[in-house]
Amino acid sequence: MNYTPYKKSKAVIYSIDGSSLYHPSYAVLKFMESFCLISATCGMVGNGIVLWYLGFCIRRNHFTVYILNLAAADFGYLLCIAIETVQYLMQFNVGVQFGIFLFLDLFMYGTGLYLLTAISIERCLSVLCPIWCRSHRPKHLSAIISGLLWGLSLLLNMVGYILCSIQPTGSCRMLLIAIGVLDFLVCTPLMLFFSLTLFLKVKCSSQNLRTGRLFTVIMLTVLFFLIFAVPLSVLILFDFLGYKFLYSPKIGFVLSCVNSSLNPVIYFLVGSYRDRRIKFTLRLAFQRAFEDSADDKEERDTRDTITMSS
Repeated sequence: MNYTPYKKSKAVIYSIDGSSLYHPSYAVLKFMESFCLISATCGMVGNGIVLWYLGFCIRRNHFTVYILNLAAADFGYLLCIAIETVQYLMQFNVGVQFGIFLFLDLFMYGTGLYLLTAISIERCLSVLCPIWCRSHRPKHLSAIISGLLWGLSLLLNMVGYILCSIQPTGSCRMLLIAIGVLDFLVCTPLMLFFSLTLFLKVKCSSQNLRTGRLFTVIMLTVLFFLIFAVPLSVLILFDFLGYKFLYSPKIGFVLSCVNSSLNPVIYFLVGSYRDRRIKFTLRLAFQRAFEDSADDKEERDTRDTITMSS
């Protein structure tokens, strides 16, 4: 699936010039769309809760600023997927709207990818260079980087939408290939490299580094992103290069939908792990999940006591 609009029928998916690409099963397509809708609905609820607690109920640090923006990108992505799915299942004549929502899909997807890459890099640097991060790191660096990444994703996808929807030319194909290369061959390797460096530094260090639950959150989020979300970049890149597969890149959209829905579950499970208290709240789980260091135990216990009593 790319910016070039497709005409969907019950038996065949056609390209813009009317030539047959492949013959997918309509029943399989309906099942995939229904699964997307259910997953997107659950994911929007989960990411909405994360947005509420991180935005209004929990004191933010420089990493939770990234997580807040990531939750916003996931929520927007799932919302667009849900609207597109309803339109398809109800057999609406979407016309230009399809291209607009596809543009928004890839805009939100790219933003999430760039944010997660930034999270991996900064968390790795905070472990490798802790003194610099504590003493010289600009206070609003996370907000500035997040804003720049939103702007980068918006610019790339908006130019792609204009070139491919209004005036389809050879430059459209080249730009979309460039976006695919940036996503799959630049950001994904960077994310993987810094995540592996962080993991090896923590697990192999003789200094017995204490990283808190944030380390687990980042490792799991990156792992699930590589498993469920990266295939979308791969399939889209192959699609732009002319290698088309059955149900491609619909499978990538289904998997990335699952990824965006899983992130709130990861935050809650990591935050509530090994806590036997009966009165355990979502707010407390998120507070614990995003702790920057296990050395903050005294401050954490104080916050937990206040939260439990309230």
